[in-house]
Order: sequence, then C-alpha cells, then structure tokens
Amino acid sequence: MDEKITQKFKQLLKEASKADKQVIELLIEGVLRKQSSLNGSYLGGILGTKSRLTDNNQYEMIIPNTELIQNSLQIVHGGITATLLDSAMGSLVHYNLPVGAAAVTSEMKINYLAPGKGSELKCIASIIHQGSKIVVTEGKVYREDGKLIAHATGSFFVIKRN
Repeated sequence: MDEKITQKFKQLLKEASKADKQVIELLIEGVLRKQSSLNGSYLGGILGTKSRLTDNNQYEMIIPNTELIQNSLQIVHGGITATLLDSAMGSLVHYNLPVGAAAVTSEMKINYLAPGKGSELKCIASIIHQGSKIVVTEGKVYREDGKLIAHATGSFFVIKRN
C-alpha cells in the first residue's frame, strides 16, 4: 500500500500546478496537526481550526481562508461555512454536557448573508436553550473586516457516550 501511495504522490507532484502544490501542502500540514493532537479530527486539522471557550461561555472557532476552502469564485464554499458553524456550535454543546454524554446535530438552519472573503473566518457560537435531550444553539460567522457572512441556529440531540 505504501508503494502505491508513493507512486500516486510522485505523479501528483509531477503534474501539479503552483496552486495544486499549495493545497497539497495544506492537506499534509492538516494531517500532521491531527496526528499531533490528542482529540482533534482530520477535518479540524485540514481546515486549520483554532478554537477557544470564551469567558462568557461562547465558543470561538477561527479558520484561515485558503484556496483549499474556496469555490470557483474564490470565495469560501458555503459547505465550509456550514461546517464551521456546525463544528463551533457542536463543540460548545460538548463543553456544556455532563460526563458520559455526547451530542449529535439533529437540525441546522443557515442564512448566508455575504461572501466569505479576507484572510480568515471567525465563528462565535452560543447556547440558546439547554435541555436534557435537546440543546439549541446559535452561530455567527464573520469575515476579517467584521462583516457578518452567515447566521445559523442548530439543534443537537444529547446521547450517551460509548
């Protein structure tokens, strides 16, 4: 298997444009970030997420705006914006659950308001309602200049952790 991957990688690099090589580098860096993290995901590593729980119990997640996440119009792909919202809101829910519980997204509604441009996107998530079975959240994504580009609400179903 290693030899097969090596051959494919050599072919890829041989035919790669400068932009292709930049994206390949981002992917490699993302996998390396995931490998060095105890509880991160490949997606979080590849997106280059930086996250923190704020003092007012909000969750902030920032991702760099790279060619990897842009659509053919050179703006952030809407699916990436949705992933950012889901990840930030879900992470906040997990921080507020009791030991032995987990949560999965059961519903999400997004309004896209402006194009994702600039060097990074910041999502700020907050909890609207926390029940024993359902947690309702809100997320807002801002671009570097402070412009709100997306607003979402999400519901998360609380389950027992395996």
